[in-house]
Amino acid sequence: MERTTASVCQAYPLAMSTGAIILAVVGLAFIPILALCGRGVIPRGWGVGIRLPAIQQSDAAWRAGHRAAVLPYAVFALVAVGVAVLPLAVPALSDADPALTAVVIIAGLVAGGIVGSRAADRVASDPDLRDA
Repeated sequence: MERTTASVCQAYPLAMSTGAIILAVVGLAFIPILALCGRGVIPRGWGVGIRLPAIQQSDAAWRAGHRAAVLPYAVFALVAVGVAVLPLAVPALSDADPALTAVVIIAGLVAGGIVGSRAADRVASDPDLRDA
């Protein structure tokens, strides 16, 4: 089978998008991990979860921080999936796709960390919530 320039160009967005899709799927895998940490199924100090000082203060802060971080992170992870498949519809975006997907995932981690830290600080400062 002869490979023409047109056939290579048509396959290129899919090839570039594959890396972005893998990044997005890995990003989606963090959602259940955050949820399990938020429920206390994955305990503090076990090696996974958000490793920020505010969230590491206590078990209650660990759970509250992860529960609060799930939603903002999940929104960014779903946006990353959309960004990852976008070159299939708009091939001109294929060059920047893996990098853009990674930036969206990192932005989600930062947003989740900020929201989670604030929730953990509220728990740490409220004696009624500390024992919950």
